[in-house]
Amino acid sequence: MSQEEKTRAESVGALSASEQENLDVLATFYEREDAALSGVQVVIERISAFFGSPAYFAFAVAFIVLWIVANCVGMRLGWVYVDRPPFFWLQGIVSANALLLTIAVLIRQNRMAQQAGHRAHLDLQINLLTEQKVSKVLKVLHGQGRGAPSSSVVPDSEVADFVKPADPEAMLTAIKKRDQER
Repeated sequence: MSQEEKTRAESVGALSASEQENLDVLATFYEREDAALSGVQVVIERISAFFGSPAYFAFAVAFIVLWIVANCVGMRLGWVYVDRPPFFWLQGIVSANALLLTIAVLIRQNRMAQQAGHRAHLDLQINLLTEQKVSKVLKVLHGQGRGAPSSSVVPDSEVADFVKPADPEAMLTAIKKRDQER
């Protein structure tokens, strides 16, 4: 285990129970998202990941350079099957590759945009809940500061509602269900 991995493991161990619980909720959410991918989507994700890698970039540059060099040398040696400059066959291969890559990237970006929308909606929901809870706490504190019993300022049922922590997993499920109904 490298020093960086040890440091990371130690920092994870230093998390509070609620922080660890939040990480577990997010991990479960991501696992469910990945499990819901269709076979075609998984293939597209892997293709996009490969074609977006430095290894593919190096391969593409090497392929193009070798194609041009081989065809220039072939012209000088009198080969019959030569792609003469401006290399129409190479242009066709590169154009077809670009078209397929563009489609794969767009499909992946659409899925990622949908996920980002769900996360933004979740953030908004939690922020709204937090604001409501803080407002209730301020009302309770304001009422207690005036000597009034807290139950006369905010009903016990409302206080009980806002004391419960937000359930992000339930909210994510509700957000996705609502999005599917649209």
